Amino acid sequence: MKKKRLFVDNGHPHGTVLLNWHGTPEQEFTHFAEAFHLVAKDAVMVLREDPKFGLEGWPANHFRAYPVVFLYRHALELYMKAVILVGSPMLVIKGTAVIDRNTLLTTHSLDKLRLHLEQVFEAYGWEWDLGTPNFTSIKDFRNIVAELQAVDAGSYAFRYPLDTKGNASLKAQLRFNLFDFCEVLDSLFPALEGAAIGAHEELQVAWAERDQWE
Repeated sequence: MKKKRLFVDNGHPHGTVLLNWHGTPEQEFTHFAEAFHLVAKDAVMVLREDPKFGLEGWPANHFRAYPVVFLYRHALELYMKAVILVGSPMLVIKGTAVIDRNTLLTTHSLDKLRLHLEQVFEAYGWEWDLGTPNFTSIKDFRNIVAELQAVDAGSYAFRYPLDTKGNASLKAQLRFNLFDFCEVLDSLFPALEGAAIGAHEELQVAWAERDQWE
């Protein structure tokens, strides 16, 4: 029997994927974010169907929360970066602070990304009422980011049991409801995706108007 390999097209369409197919990865942040989010939601759906998932069930099942939280956090980071990357040229048009692209791409700090995201929203004149009970003001958004940043500042806490210094990645006995965690971010992601789309559309209009006057 021929041994299978990892990254090989075996000639069968079912299961064969084509990644980076249009060669413009800088435009794929929202697609990446959506993919991580969808995989996480599928995992959560399975856990929801288990009536004993949680404190009443098998303790080892609690470890299944780690990849879910990581995927959600990573999706949030990707959505935030998507809005900032697409929307940052508007800061140039408005003559405000310029966001360094290299710094943006290398940071995992949600707090730093939040500051840049607020700059973009301000440049576009957007409100922070995202139309959900959890996000009715900029304060709500700041609180959620701060809460997640306090637990996982560098996107490592839910990937490894120890940090690079050999200390516990999470504090002992971190207790929370996974489903509530997911629902809060579920309500935020569509708004961020819409912001990325809206930023692109409004930017095209702004560029067209600027070209008209030049």
